[in-house]
Amino acid sequence: MSIREPLRVAFVGCGGIAGPYATSLADHPDKVAIAGAFDVVAERSQGFVAQYGGPAFSSLDDLVSCPEVDAVLNLTSHTAHAEGTRRALEAGKHVHSEKPLAGSREDASALVELAEQQGLLLGCSPFVILGEAQQTLWKAVRDGMIGEPIEAVGYIMHSRIEKGIPTADAFLAPGAGPLLDVGCYPLNVLTSIFGPVARVRGAAADILIPERVFGVGPRTGESFRVTTPDHVTSLLQYASGMPGRLAASFSVGACTMPGIEVYGTEGSLSMSNPFLFNAEVRFRSNDETEWKLLPFVADPFNGVDWARGLVDLSDALACGTRLHCTGRQAAHILDICLTILDAAESGRAMEVQSTFDPVEVVLA
Repeated sequence: MSIREPLRVAFVGCGGIAGPYATSLADHPDKVAIAGAFDVVAERSQGFVAQYGGPAFSSLDDLVSCPEVDAVLNLTSHTAHAEGTRRALEAGKHVHSEKPLAGSREDASALVELAEQQGLLLGCSPFVILGEAQQTLWKAVRDGMIGEPIEAVGYIMHSRIEKGIPTADAFLAPGAGPLLDVGCYPLNVLTSIFGPVARVRGAAADILIPERVFGVGPRTGESFRVTTPDHVTSLLQYASGMPGRLAASFSVGACTMPGIEVYGTEGSLSMSNPFLFNAEVRFRSNDETEWKLLPFVADPFNGVDWARGLVDLSDALACGTRLHCTGRQAAHILDICLTILDAAESGRAMEVQSTFDPVEVVLA
């Protein structure tokens, strides 16, 4: 029996999220190895490799042409994702990209097609459906616990991000915003379970708090203008015909709404947070008055295992299994989000043009 070699992954972009990814990868040394890093700010990549290992590449071209790199983890800024992923794929590297996959439907589709033409795997965040809480929810639906599903709802009220993120202005500008940045988390879970969304029946996208003040970082106390909707609500229809709802906000803070709820003919499921792998999942039968906490399908990771998507990529390459959080699903989620924004601007229902085939994950 051959010994499996870890997938050699180089980081492109060494901002704040790079550390959590690298720290999580340390728990999976048999499957993924850090093969270096590049950042447009050289000091960041040098600091990263000093802590986590590998060479600091002087350019993206040097990184993607390196024969010691099997795959690229694209952690660049929102608007740079498509370009970085394209260059890595053209150089023959597998890619896992942070979300969104691209800034436009056309760029996202082109990346999916390029990966297929090159015979490469393209994965993309979010990968939260790989979490134990999310799988517990899926199993309950799959086992018929609530009967026939009749509606699925996702909420992610992510509060005033300028109070805790020093680059919040980039998250409140075109190419980002709450829908693209965090609304994709419940969409990753819900589209994985229920399949593609076919139609946006209605939507509202507003700038509720147009002027913000940085609460942390070198620009603390400085104000900036919000230039993309900071609060979005929508009515969806899945290809199956099932209705759904989605709300995402960078304005609403304190909130008692669950992260995800699924309603069925025989009962309801409620997950406290769409993001955390150890979120509580509860069930209530239509014939009962109390919610019951469901046991996890497996011992849950406390928080988010940031390595989960890269481990899935490594497994797919080493074992021939299907990649779960694919570029095609990410392109569909982007299409949903852009269609919601288009529907809000036009004031009418709109069709979602893309689709994808979900890949079932079974942890237990």
